[in-house]
Amino acid sequence: MNRRDLLKGLFALPLCGGLSSFVHAAPSQRVLVVVFMRGGWDGLNVIVPHGDDTYYGLRPNIAVRPPSDGDSAAALDLDGFFGMHPSMTALHNLYQSGQVAVMPCVHYSGSSRSHFAGQDIIESASLLNHDSGWLARYLLHSGGTPLTKALSVSEQLPLSLTGLATPVSAYADLASLQLASSSSDRAMLADVISRSYAWAPPSNNPHGAALFSTGARLLDELSGLQSVAQTLPANGATYPMTAFGRQLRQTAALIRAREGLEVVTLNVGGWDTHSNQGGGDPAGRMSVLLRGFSDSVGAFFSDLGGDASRVLMLAVTEFGRTAAENGSRGTDHGNASTWLAIGANVRGGIHLGTQWPGLTATQLVDGRALAHTIDFRSVYGSVLSRFLGASNLSAILPEYSGSSLDIIA
Repeated sequence: MNRRDLLKGLFALPLCGGLSSFVHAAPSQRVLVVVFMRGGWDGLNVIVPHGDDTYYGLRPNIAVRPPSDGDSAAALDLDGFFGMHPSMTALHNLYQSGQVAVMPCVHYSGSSRSHFAGQDIIESASLLNHDSGWLARYLLHSGGTPLTKALSVSEQLPLSLTGLATPVSAYADLASLQLASSSSDRAMLADVISRSYAWAPPSNNPHGAALFSTGARLLDELSGLQSVAQTLPANGATYPMTAFGRQLRQTAALIRAREGLEVVTLNVGGWDTHSNQGGGDPAGRMSVLLRGFSDSVGAFFSDLGGDASRVLMLAVTEFGRTAAENGSRGTDHGNASTWLAIGANVRGGIHLGTQWPGLTATQLVDGRALAHTIDFRSVYGSVLSRFLGASNLSAILPEYSGSSLDIIA
């Protein structure tokens, strides 16, 4: 390795300030895990309104059949009207134990059908200003040091965590945090870092003390993160061999090991299902995606064991899909969609806000997409106030003055 490559590697490496507390977290420390289903997942096939006959007329090829004993491609019944996609057996088990709050009609008025604009609105919790994210504002107003309280297990920092003076760290894979590929190069770089931060910081640099403090901890912090990444699942949990499965496994290890952690964000892509979406067929496109999500979530809560009682997972998306299937046996950009809150602290069951909005042409938004009955910010309000204990909702959700949805026990 030449000098140029060495320096390039050092300065490209994210400095993970605030990650030095690798001890078992306090039993009372609550952790919010936000999973963004990017691409707009089809809420009508995630949570199937099998009690509404209009659904089957709109989706002759991709509808999920109503619950039926012995039919592996039929919906898993929830309450006699709604069912869960048949590939989501792990999540259905959690629902039956009261640990899943299902919100089939979440969105906002005047919505965007652009992936980029829609994701910005959901992650900023603002229809007007996308300069900061709702989770960043929570961290800013909740006291303490944001860097010690949040982490994104993803390729890049999401907008929801953007807007802090010092960015929160984002890592797609904690196991890949290596200074170099060979042991000799790693030893050389470790020696360079140790000697570079052995001196007192320059007095004329206002950020010198913070920089040197971070640099001096860098090797220990990388070692701690790598150790977390190598932690084996507990309680017999088996994660799918997918990127999301790996990231949730690492998230579970972080929750157990990192003191002060409050917020983790992750992403699951692939939900822009314009074609060949599939219904309940186990080999269908949606079935494969939903099985991977559901099995990963089931393994995650099993892995956490006793720590699961202090964790809430919130699955969100930028919009739903059209009520009717298109000519390619898929669905296009729509309006309201299903959100899920998962954990021991939720009020399990179906949460409609008011009532099922219906699927007839006059009930659909623009005659094509499911109407919303729950403003997404009412979900955030409940999570912030009743799970995380935030008391300053007007600062975190400045454009919203409505009530919070009663999904937290």
